[in-house]
Amino acid sequence: MRCMIRKHKNLLNYSFDCLRRYRMRTAVILITFLVATTMISAVLFTKDGLEREAELSVQSAPDLTLQYLKGGRVEPINASYISLISEIPGVEKVLKRTWGYAGIGKYTFVVVGLDPDGLDYSRGVITSLEDGRFLTPEDEGTGNIVIGKLLAYMLNVKVGDDIILLSESVETNKFHVVGLFSDASSIYTADMILMSLGDANKFFSMPEGQVTDLCVYVSPSEDPATVASRMNSIPNLRVLDQDLLLRGYKAAYGARGGIFTTLWTILLVAIALIAFSQAIVVGHESQFEVGLLKTFGFSTLDIIEVRLAESLVIGFFATSLGMLLGFSYAAFLNAPGLVDILLGWAYLPREFRLPVYVSLQSVFSIYAVTVIPLLITTVVPAWLNAITDPELAMRRAAA
Repeated sequence: MRCMIRKHKNLLNYSFDCLRRYRMRTAVILITFLVATTMISAVLFTKDGLEREAELSVQSAPDLTLQYLKGGRVEPINASYISLISEIPGVEKVLKRTWGYAGIGKYTFVVVGLDPDGLDYSRGVITSLEDGRFLTPEDEGTGNIVIGKLLAYMLNVKVGDDIILLSESVETNKFHVVGLFSDASSIYTADMILMSLGDANKFFSMPEGQVTDLCVYVSPSEDPATVASRMNSIPNLRVLDQDLLLRGYKAAYGARGGIFTTLWTILLVAIALIAFSQAIVVGHESQFEVGLLKTFGFSTLDIIEVRLAESLVIGFFATSLGMLLGFSYAAFLNAPGLVDILLGWAYLPREFRLPVYVSLQSVFSIYAVTVIPLLITTVVPAWLNAITDPELAMRRAAA
C-alpha cells in the first residue's frame, strides 16, 4: 500500500516537472482556459444572482395579481371588483394597488401606492428597512414615502428629507422620506418609491374608484392556482400568480445568459482543439523521453497517468482562477458590457450594483465542462504515444 502511494506521489511530482519543461504548452492551455472560464463564470454568477433576486421579489409579491384587460391592453381596474373577488372560496384578502413610473431628471423610478390599512398584517410586503420606519395607516394622504437605496444614493437624500416629483400632468408633488429600504431585495426595491394609495392615485391622476391592479392573498390552506382557476369566469380579468411571474423572470434572464453560453460553447470547442493539438505536439517532442521511461519500467498506464495529472493540474488551476476573476469582474467591477445585455429590457443607472451569487451547481458545471474535456483531449495523444515501442520511439525522436 505504501509503495503504491509512493509511486503515485512520484508520478505526480514528475507531472509538475513536465509542466515546467513544456512551458509553451502549459501557457497556451492555461491562458485559453482562463479566458473561457472568466467569461462563463461572470455570466453564470450574474444570472444566478438575478434569478435569486427574482425569487425574493416574487416572494414579496401577492399570491395573485388581478389586472383588467380591454382590447388586449391593461387598463385601470374598478375597485368594485373587490367585493366580487372576496366572495370566491379561498380568498383571504384583496388589497388595492396603484403603481407607475416617475422621472427625476434623466432617471426613471417606480412609484407604488398601497393601502396603509392592510400593510400591518398583509403578506407579501417588503418591510426590511435600513433606516427609518415603514408606512402606517396614519400616513394616508400625508405625502410620506419609503424609498430604495439606489434612489437615495443618486438623489443624495436620507430619512427626514423632502423630494419633489413631477406628475404626468406636470404638477409638482412634495414628498417626505420616512424610511429607506435595505438590500433584502436590491432589484425589487432599489428604484422604488412606496407611498400611500391615496397619494399614488393623486400623483397619477387615477379616476375615482379605480386602481392599477388588485393584490389577492389566498388562505394558507388553499392552492393559489386553484383559487385562480375559480376566477376564469370573470370577464376582462387577467390573473397572474407567483409561479408565472417567476418563470417569466427566469426565462428572461436565462435567454440572455443562453446567448453567452452558446458563444462560450463554441469557444470551448476551439480551446479543446488547441489543447488536443498541444498534446500531440508535446507527444512528438517527448517521444525519446517516453521511450526512455518505458525502458526504465514505466507502464503505458503510468505515462497516461502523468499526462492526465498534467491536464488535471492545469485545468483545475485555470478554472479556479477564472472563476475568481469572473466573480471579481461581476461583483466589484459591475460587469461592464455584460449588465446591459443581461438587463437589456430594463434601464438601470450605472450606480446600481449587480447581484452576484455563487451556486454550487454553477461551480460544479464550470469544472465539469472545462476539466473533463481537457482530460479527454489529453488521454488520446498520451495513449498513442505510450503504446509505441520504446526503441522505435527513441529512434524516431533521434531522427
